[in-house]
Amino acid sequence: MADEVQQIPLTEVDIYGGTQTRVSTHEDAIVSYAEEMESGAVFPPITVYYDGAKYWLADGFHRFLAAQRLNLSEINAEVKAGARGDALKFALGANATNGLYRSHADKRNSVEIALEEWPQLSNSVLSELCKVSDELVRRCRHTMEKLQRIEPQTEVVGKDGKRYSVKSERRTSISESAAGTANSSAGASARAAKKDALAPGGSQVELEAEARKLIREGAVKHADLDRLSSATALDYAETALNVLNRMPLEDPRRPAALQRIQAWLEPQLLVQT
Repeated sequence: MADEVQQIPLTEVDIYGGTQTRVSTHEDAIVSYAEEMESGAVFPPITVYYDGAKYWLADGFHRFLAAQRLNLSEINAEVKAGARGDALKFALGANATNGLYRSHADKRNSVEIALEEWPQLSNSVLSELCKVSDELVRRCRHTMEKLQRIEPQTEVVGKDGKRYSVKSERRTSISESAAGTANSSAGASARAAKKDALAPGGSQVELEAEARKLIREGAVKHADLDRLSSATALDYAETALNVLNRMPLEDPRRPAALQRIQAWLEPQLLVQT
């Protein structure tokens, strides 16, 4: 069916199908949108994919939640033909040029979701899908392989639909990068050779450094730390603090979380002294 804008029941829209690609929704935005809707503001339609049985939400989570908060029965939606996978592909890059600005964690989350869904696709295909740099996809892939969240690939599918060896894709990426620099061809060749000499996932030191960086940025979950052999107690603590720091101050769960931590800390500190 052709794309069309129509009113659809909120109850028929699936928002739990894994098509939300942000790290989390923004409560302030939901409240603001709801207030504007209540005042008569007309928002752009959300985007959904319909497979004949279910509407998969691809873009407009904050608008949907605002309408839901107002107990509206219907919402204006652009309906496209397709299933969950189509909705997810659309969602991965939907907020790159519109809606709320994507944080670095949001971009990384999009890449990680894409890699979990389609690890067989090349980095360049996934970067185009998520509207991020090839380098971000490359780093995420190496880290996720290290943490055993995805299986390493010996071949990947390129933009032309053909299969290429991972080594071949890496050489192509290096050549394109070298061609784009203003340095001498000799210098570019030396850098390319150095990169090509590295193991596909980088050295152990590089992978561990990348994992440390992800932990500091709050992009690593507690479950992933169990797969990182060098994870320290500080890494676990840092990951927990990142969760708390992302929690809005007005979140009713935050005081309870802080009280639980305080209750655990007090006896521990007494033992230390």
